Amino acid sequence: MRPILAEQIEPALALDPDLVTIYAGANDVLRPRIAIDDLMAEYDQAIGRLSQQAHVVMFTAYDPGKAPVFGALRGRFAIYSELVREIADRHGATLVDFWRMRDYRDDRLWDTDRMHMSSAGHQRMAIGVLDALGVTHDLQPLPLPDVPQLSAAERRAASLAWAREHAGPWVGRRLRGTSSGDNLSPRRPTLTPPS
Repeated sequence: MRPILAEQIEPALALDPDLVTIYAGANDVLRPRIAIDDLMAEYDQAIGRLSQQAHVVMFTAYDPGKAPVFGALRGRFAIYSELVREIADRHGATLVDFWRMRDYRDDRLWDTDRMHMSSAGHQRMAIGVLDALGVTHDLQPLPLPDVPQLSAAERRAASLAWAREHAGPWVGRRLRGTSSGDNLSPRRPTLTPPS
């Protein structure tokens, strides 16, 4: 969250927006050690700054309760989400309550890394944002592929492949204090209004 607050808030405000969406802090909650109250106090200040100029849309975290790896951090995510709700209330922000979107328990709304949304997951979230804002729309959920019927051995093999390709590298980055985004250049280094 801190790089987002340090590097993106003022450039975003310089664009004179009337609407800002922001989702920050969930990756921080995953870190081995976190001073969540201090982090959220900084978030509160940034949301206060944004809300002076624009309407803000915020997001709670996803409820990882049944997730085999992330479920152990459910309490942290619940605290983060409740603090986000308080910040949204305090600043009159629109809240998209990801925590309560139970359809995300469907694996088909997640990408193969099991941490980021699939196209269908992004479409579902777009619907949630528009609904939270009270915007009339005709978006519909994307069709979902059939759920493959896997044997126990195939499920184990798929989980081992996921652990090798995604979970292991993710844990390694957390232990080293690095991110998959480190040393990447921004897609759009200069912010400009949409054309």
